[in-house]
Amino acid sequence: MKLVDRYLIKAFLAPFGVCVLIFCVLVTLGRFFDKMGTFVRFHASFQDVIRFLLLGLPFWLNLVLPVATMLALLFSLGQLQQRGEFTAFRGAGIPSWRLYLPLLLTGLLLAFVSLASGLTFLPKLNFESRKIYRVDIKKRSVLAYQQDNLVAAGQNRRRFTIGWLDADAGLMKDVVVDRFDDNYAWVETYSAKIATYQNGRWRFENGIWRSRDAALNLGVKEESFEKRWVDIPEKPSDFAVEDKDVDDMTGSELVERAARLSRRGAPYFKEQVTLHLRLALPFANVIVMLIAIPYALKSGVRARTQNFSYALVIAFLYWGGVSVFESMGEQGRMPPWMAAWMANGVFGAFAAWKLGRFT
Repeated sequence: MKLVDRYLIKAFLAPFGVCVLIFCVLVTLGRFFDKMGTFVRFHASFQDVIRFLLLGLPFWLNLVLPVATMLALLFSLGQLQQRGEFTAFRGAGIPSWRLYLPLLLTGLLLAFVSLASGLTFLPKLNFESRKIYRVDIKKRSVLAYQQDNLVAAGQNRRRFTIGWLDADAGLMKDVVVDRFDDNYAWVETYSAKIATYQNGRWRFENGIWRSRDAALNLGVKEESFEKRWVDIPEKPSDFAVEDKDVDDMTGSELVERAARLSRRGAPYFKEQVTLHLRLALPFANVIVMLIAIPYALKSGVRARTQNFSYALVIAFLYWGGVSVFESMGEQGRMPPWMAAWMANGVFGAFAAWKLGRFT
């Protein structure tokens, strides 16, 4: 590595470290004040609060890492330009692209670190943080992700609507189980006030069974029952796992859930979009660098301040575009891979065009 490369990387890493530290404080304070009412209501211990905040910090910090990267680059290059060092480098015969290269490679390294951690251990840490919040602070079961109004896909094209679920006790209340054929046409429905899981089977109580029957006038056969055993392969824990937040799932878990939903004939757009976003968003660290370079090297204090603001606006438009495309992908209006990578493509092309004009 040449001396100039080491100098430029060092000039970037110093403000980058400060930006990361500032975001650590901001994220921690934001999450603390957001949950402070819960901490007080459940008399959370100081140790549990600290564990909750620290274990969840890396996941959220990874999301805002590109913002820290952009701010650090704007500051470091702005200082180099203000002191005339970039002009001196060019005067020494070093082309502009060669000066940008070590910074972009640093951004690429950050992208790969963010990519690897986002697919592996960061979701696990976030899950541990949520577990502390639910189990140690709120005194709830770790599997009680959503006890009220749970909707989940089941095997053999079944759809479950559960008014209340207690996974530990193997109990469901106000449960409706719809089954469909291969063409998604309704076949039958079991509805019951209570369903309990006993010896590997579900017992429905105080319910109604409805089935499609073309021979009848209304085309529906209906029977009431007090108690009935219903052969459903899902266990209580399966419904809790179905409701696990995608933020808590590693890359392999997202792939596994998508495959499971595919086998059941249920939509899995959200899982696919989330997985592709885990692959795409880390490269925002490089894109924001490409966006920031032309603005950081503008001369004049007023121009630097103005262009600093422009760069930040463009960066936040990037994240706004990510949210819009993500929503379209989850609704099935756009292929998941396209929804995840579209913002990278659009803003990456804009950044390359802007940088090309500047140099």
